Amino acid sequence: MNGDELFAFFPIFTIFFYIAPIVFIIWFLLKFLKIQQEKNMILRDISEKLNNTDES
Repeated sequence: MNGDELFAFFPIFTIFFYIAPIVFIIWFLLKFLKIQQEKNMILRDISEKLNNTDES
């Protein structure tokens, strides 16, 4: 691989370095939202169970 071929890949690398953090941030936010939804579902179940025991 000579220097000319290496310089041909520089635009691709720069685009990758700009896009990679954006993709990672989006992935992290989606994962975080999914975890928060699961926690909310668990807390809702616990709350319903506690409400049912209070009514008995």
